[in-house]
Amino acid sequence: MAATTTLAAAAAASVLTLVGVKKVHSAITAERGLTLPSLRDVNLLKCAYPEDYYPGGKYAELSYGETHYFMFGPEDGKKIVFVHGLSTPASVYSNVARHMAANGCRVLLYDLYSRGYSVGPGVDHDPVFYVTQLHELLKHVGWTQCNFVGLSLGGGIVAAYAHRFPETVLSLNFITPGGLLSPKDIPWVGKIFSLPYSEEVFSHKSMKGYFSGKNVASMRAEFKDPKEIPACVDEACEILKLQFRHHAGYARGLMSTLKMFPLTALRAEFATAQAHSFPVQIVWGTRDTVIPGTTVETIQELIPRIRVTKVEGATHSIAMTHPEAIIRSLEDYIV
Repeated sequence: MAATTTLAAAAAASVLTLVGVKKVHSAITAERGLTLPSLRDVNLLKCAYPEDYYPGGKYAELSYGETHYFMFGPEDGKKIVFVHGLSTPASVYSNVARHMAANGCRVLLYDLYSRGYSVGPGVDHDPVFYVTQLHELLKHVGWTQCNFVGLSLGGGIVAAYAHRFPETVLSLNFITPGGLLSPKDIPWVGKIFSLPYSEEVFSHKSMKGYFSGKNVASMRAEFKDPKEIPACVDEACEILKLQFRHHAGYARGLMSTLKMFPLTALRAEFATAQAHSFPVQIVWGTRDTVIPGTTVETIQELIPRIRVTKVEGATHSIAMTHPEAIIRSLEDYIV
């Protein structure tokens, strides 16, 4: 009798374990393949990144879903498209873009898929995915040529775009670009993102709060004294938390990008620029620990004619904390 009871208990435990595993599996895969809504669906009245953060906000229905963009400045001005980085949406260019528009340029900014007010498609966030978004958006607004500015991940996207569509490029402007890291620059935690179901696991609601805190702490850690943290960085931290909390596809998009975007393998895409005549430059902060100085050395090897501007004391938040350096670099380089 005791043996029978023990056997029954073991069988019941096995069933409960199986049911538990199935529930966990169902929970983390429920949204696989689905396009998830953006901040637009949350009805945010007051937040760090409102829908009208810049003037000229509109939506474009592209092949992977709705993309939010801003276009402002004189219609006959020099055309500049700004591509933001991994975590912070188009707001990262606030001072730079507003200055360029106020001084005669026509600027185009947009939220990458899975950020801000753009939806989160349930597909691999690889270079083809991001290049397709940019290409379709430029066709949507009717731009056949323009100046490209790419920050961090956006630098890698711009390089991949110019590699595929060099005829559209008037100038390439990289700000601490991603895509040229050496494998040793990728932290051990990055290897976790290559595991099966990593996008779903780490975007589960139980994990979002943890990663939100880690991202904010990482951005604030660039400044030794909390009192030195600029207001623009505080705003960016609030926008990070906003996206983790309210953008259904944000965390999944981040993880998919870290898993599928070749942060160490875009040498060929960058090297293409050497064969063309359009101006190319890189701006980099000397205290940047996300994109190390080896990236500058590598890009100089790949594009010997590139202009290099090193901004003393600037971190990876350079576009926010040192807008005047970015503005100077653009004013005499855009076509």
